[in-house]
Amino acid sequence: MKLKALWILGFLLVTGNNQAQMNNNQYHQHQQRIQNRNHVAEQNRQGYMAQQRQMQQEQMQQQSPQPTGWWETTWGALAPSPVGGVLGVAVGASSKEEAESRALADCKSKGGGACEVLATYFNQCGAMALGAERIFGASAGTEKSAGEEAVRYCEQEEGADANCRVYYSACTEPVFHKY
Repeated sequence: MKLKALWILGFLLVTGNNQAQMNNNQYHQHQQRIQNRNHVAEQNRQGYMAQQRQMQQEQMQQQSPQPTGWWETTWGALAPSPVGGVLGVAVGASSKEEAESRALADCKSKGGGACEVLATYFNQCGAMALGAERIFGASAGTEKSAGEEAVRYCEQEEGADANCRVYYSACTEPVFHKY
């Protein structure tokens, strides 16, 4: 009987050891599966985040810039008088008509007689060149260019004039209004 009890006790110990070892192996396998799943989940998360960043960048590149305001055109005009050698000018007017009206009024206020609009321009520069006998007006992107163009007209137009020089030049620029 003792032998049988020892054998049963030994069997239980061996079986318990085997069971414990089996449980230990299962536990480690289970832990490995969890680690693998967590690793796959992290890779998926990182891939998803990278995809989201790429989509955001593409959307930002595709969106056209939105305006933050608007540009108002401004006008200038030159109105010389053949009587009295007076020049009326306007810079920064909001319309062609306003620029012409202001230039004519300026000419008359300086004592000019028979004032006439020689040139109008917008969002650029205007210049007047004098020759020995005539006057010429021109407009261009810069004061220098406008002056050079007016002198060129003076020197090269039909009945070219002598001693051509820039008498007046000014620029009118667009005005930006924020929303």
